[in-house]
Amino acid sequence: MLNICEKYITISGEAPIIGEPTYLVRFSGCNLSCSYCDSIYKDEVQYRMSLEDIIEDIEQIVRIYSDIKILFTGGEPLLNKKEIVINKIAEYFDYLNFYIETNGSIEISDFSNKNVHYVLDWKTPSSGCANSFCKGNVKNLRMYNDCVKFVVGEEDLDWTRDKIDYILKRNPFISIYLSPQWGKIELFRLAEFIINNRLPVKLSIQLHKIIWGERRGV
Repeated sequence: MLNICEKYITISGEAPIIGEPTYLVRFSGCNLSCSYCDSIYKDEVQYRMSLEDIIEDIEQIVRIYSDIKILFTGGEPLLNKKEIVINKIAEYFDYLNFYIETNGSIEISDFSNKNVHYVLDWKTPSSGCANSFCKGNVKNLRMYNDCVKFVVGEEDLDWTRDKIDYILKRNPFISIYLSPQWGKIELFRLAEFIINNRLPVKLSIQLHKIIWGERRGV
């Protein structure tokens, strides 16, 4: 059985499907304790579901909203070998796109499903978990499927520029997103950082917080 913290239909707030209708499934539990985590309730368990339960749940969602993205997040959705389960679900729904928002600390072994998109969040120094990233994943990321995201504060900028250079030397065509820590850096400052350093990245905003603030379940 899989522990689920919460699940709901929303508008995706971050890269790479920002602004798109999305069915979010938040798995319980995480192996990191980031200082700026906005899911402090990540260890809660509201549902215990089998593989079959999740498939049935998604089928019901698709009946009412056929053109919807599926986002598995956490916590950490790849904990306890859930990558196997996630790929089985994606294979069953081969006509849907699944986005796996992971903290980047776990090695990914299966990149075979074209409808599975990995969003790796490389934790910055201000998170307290900057050394957790599994660098071996970088070379395997696919140009049109996967991406790396940095959630940055003012003090993380120089470090982030170095890590962007690291990624591009090993996988030059992968998409990279920079997102501001909520309340820790102004959007214009992050935009200027990208422009002034000629960085081949995309600016992401936490759209869900702009729409709903800090409310949960939206």
